[in-house]
Amino acid sequence: MKSKLLILIITVLGFLGMTQTAWAFPADVEMLLDTRDCPVCILNDADLQGADLTKVNLKVASLMDANLQGADLSGSNLMLAYFNNADLSRAKLQAVDLNGAILTGAKLVGADLSDAVLTQADLNDADLTGANLRGAVFVGARLGTANLQDADMTGANLRGVARMQVRFCNTTMPDGAIENRDC
Repeated sequence: MKSKLLILIITVLGFLGMTQTAWAFPADVEMLLDTRDCPVCILNDADLQGADLTKVNLKVASLMDANLQGADLSGSNLMLAYFNNADLSRAKLQAVDLNGAILTGAKLVGADLSDAVLTQADLNDADLTGANLRGAVFVGARLGTANLQDADMTGANLRGVARMQVRFCNTTMPDGAIENRDC
């Protein structure tokens, strides 16, 4: 009887723990906006559209499904952060550290990632249509089926990046040439 009760309690606590990560913790949002330092914060589904988040520390933070449209994250530490399915359309991400970040399914349409460090980042299925990727470092990044239509990658470092499934259409490649492979 005790073991069944223990299993039930563990199951309920586990369920509650899993459901809490589905939303941003209000204290984490407040800490981010007040201190600009929020490592390992849970900001899933947070609405930070248009927010000034320049030079914030969001190392290892979770921002899955967050709305960061038009937000300014320039110069921020986003190392190992989770941005699965986040909307970063038209976001300013100049010179950010996204080393090891997970951006699977993220929407980065028209985002400015110039001089960003995306070493070993996962951008599989990300939409980077019209993104500014000038001078970005993608060493060892996983692009998978990312959409780079109309993106500008002039001077970007793509060393060690598999590009076979990436959509290139009117894409400016690192050497300045236009790639129209998947139009």
